[in-house]
Amino acid sequence: MPVEVEEDLSQAILEEAKQEAEEIVDLARREAERIIENARAELDQIYLAESPQTATQKAKMRYNQIIAATELETRKQRLLAQERLIDDVQKHVRERLLQIRADSRYPDILVSLIRRGLTELEGDAFEIIVAPEDREFVTDQMLNKLRKDTEKTVILSEQSQAGITGAIIQRTDNWVMCDYSFQTILQRRQDELRLLIAEELFGVME
Repeated sequence: MPVEVEEDLSQAILEEAKQEAEEIVDLARREAERIIENARAELDQIYLAESPQTATQKAKMRYNQIIAATELETRKQRLLAQERLIDDVQKHVRERLLQIRADSRYPDILVSLIRRGLTELEGDAFEIIVAPEDREFVTDQMLNKLRKDTEKTVILSEQSQAGITGAIIQRTDNWVMCDYSFQTILQRRQDELRLLIAEELFGVME
């Protein structure tokens, strides 16, 4: 995927994710405040039931236990929320990738991906597999340009692959192929994407 398109897509998705992250953090803070408020009521009961000295010792011990438990639970909930948020962003990315064909730059992106695949693969004759919705983009003019640029025989496969954007480049003997669908690119870069999202949201999640 061309860098500028990838950056535009990533930035838009991350901005939405940051907004959701802020809401999650606010919810976690309110929950921590609720736990501490309940703890104060419990400490008041200790003071009423015990002698002042005993009550003070018990209250300090119980207070430390409650604070430690609250911090642990808050951190746990934030980590769970962060994981859920990352999964939501990845799901959003996959949905956006299916919509990208509406972008005016998509035909150029498609040519770029196909050319890259043809350059990487050894052989002389290849067929291009795209989604049924993308067959209209693979014109004779595009194929002729690819043939000229790569000095390879390139045809549009009779086979289509539903549910993808981008292209699969396959040698006509079916022995080698290069999958440059956005969905496979995303899968290959899944760990990198998760790290990027976590880094972008880390300051918000803290």
